[in-house]
Order: sequence, then structure tokens, then C-alpha cells
Amino acid sequence: MGLAEKGKLTCDEVSLKVFGQSFIAGCYIGFGALLAVAISGSMPGLTDNNPGLKTLIFAFLFPVNLVLIILTGGILFTGTSAAAPAAFFEGKVKAIDVARVLTLSWWGNVLGSLLFAAFTVWCQLNEGATGDLTAEIAYKKVSKPFDVTFAKGIGCNWMVCMAVFLSGQAQDFSGKCVAIYLPISTFVMIGFEHIPANFYLLALAMLNGDVSFVDVLVKNWIPTTLGNFVAGSMIVAGSYSYFFGRLGNNVPREEHKIIESARKSMGIDEEPGKEQEEKFEMQSAVV
Repeated sequence: MGLAEKGKLTCDEVSLKVFGQSFIAGCYIGFGALLAVAISGSMPGLTDNNPGLKTLIFAFLFPVNLVLIILTGGILFTGTSAAAPAAFFEGKVKAIDVARVLTLSWWGNVLGSLLFAAFTVWCQLNEGATGDLTAEIAYKKVSKPFDVTFAKGIGCNWMVCMAVFLSGQAQDFSGKCVAIYLPISTFVMIGFEHIPANFYLLALAMLNGDVSFVDVLVKNWIPTTLGNFVAGSMIVAGSYSYFFGRLGNNVPREEHKIIESARKSMGIDEEPGKEQEEKFEMQSAVV
């Protein structure tokens, strides 16, 4: 299963690299979220009395960040919560490595998002319509009961993991973009909760003085994290391992192709030294 192989590659990385890739991914989340807020909140003639259109515009722009992250080998807690457990279910990694990369990806995402939120304030891009819409979004995100936000976290990461899964199946850039855009825009338009996006949007709202840290942590970040994890580890990783992998006692299929696809999804084109080995073999054949 390609998702499991991708999880293995992540778990095999040293901690500093996992954290670094997660930190950069948190910044990329900020780029996409800021773009979506700035544009969808700055069309008063179109969106003030048309919330559906405002959501549609937001959902069309937001997936830019997932394209940047997935196609450059970035690491999000959401995707890792499926890939790493999938690798564990397939017997490729240990539970402690799954816990390590999940912890590092969570902290990397939150710190990267916090930095980009501070950068947004420094650039004075948190004012006007952008600030107003950010506050509106933040109020909604901290106003729901714990169990509702938890459930919304499940719905969100089910779609995010499908974006990771489908993009791994696509063979070219345009196919991967479509595979990412469809599930991501779906969860945004529905109104589900994505923890990396909430890291940035709620951090920006906190810096603007619109919401408190306690409300953000208890009413959103914790239930959203738990919901995202349940969707990734159980619904996606667990079910697909049962349908196609080790949990269901299935026979592995074309493992070399799975590994190649997983490496490409991590931004790795070839195995180390593979190109040099091929050149040496060609030269030997000529001699």
C-alpha cells in the first residue's frame, strides 16, 4: 500500500528533518489560508449577502497550500496521522516511531503557522476585511461544543487523507493538483475542521485580540486534533489496511511500484546512488 510506504519513509527520517518539513508546511498553510481570507473577505458587493459564494471562493483558493505541501514533500499532522499508522499496520515501523513523527509534525505545524501569523501582522496584512473575516471565522470555530468540533475534525481529515491517497495515484502534475483540489475544497465548503489551518487562522485571530488562547486550545485545537487523528489512523489507514493490506491478510501487490510512487510523493525522484549505478552498468556493458 503506497500510503504505508509513504508513512515508512516519514518514520525513517531523522527527527530534525521531520520537524523542519513540518515547520515549513505550517508556513505554507498560512500562505493558502491568508490568500483565501484576503480575497473572499474583500468582495463586499458579491459576498456580503451571499455566504455560499464567499465559502466557494475561500474553498477554491485555500487548496493552494496543500498543493505546495504535498508536491514538495512537506509534512502535515493530518496526512501523517494516516500514513504513519498505515505503516505500523503493515508492519513496516514501530509504534514509537509513529508517536515520534506525529508529535514532531504537530509541533512543527503549529510553530510554522504561528511564525507565519506573526509575519502576517508584521506585513500589516491582518487589517481591514482580512481581519474582520478572520475574527468571524475564529468566533465560529471556538463556539461549538467539544464533541461537534471533534466530529468535524473526523470529517475533515477523511477528505484530507483522500487527497494524499489520490495524489499518490496520479502520474503527472495536473492529475495530482486535481486529486488534491477536489477533496480539500470539499471539506472547506462543508465546514469541517482542519487542525493545521486552525493553527494559522486562530493564531492570527489571537494576535489580533479577537479570541483567547484558552478558548482556542480547549474548544478547537484539542478536539480538532483528536478528530483528525481518528479519521486518519482508524477510518483511512485502518480500513485500507484491512481492505488491501496486512490487517486483512491480503497479498502485497507490485511492491516496487508502490515504493516508487511513495518516494515521488515525498519529493524523492530516485533512490540514492541509483542513477550512478545505472551509468556504471551501461559503461560496463559497453566495455
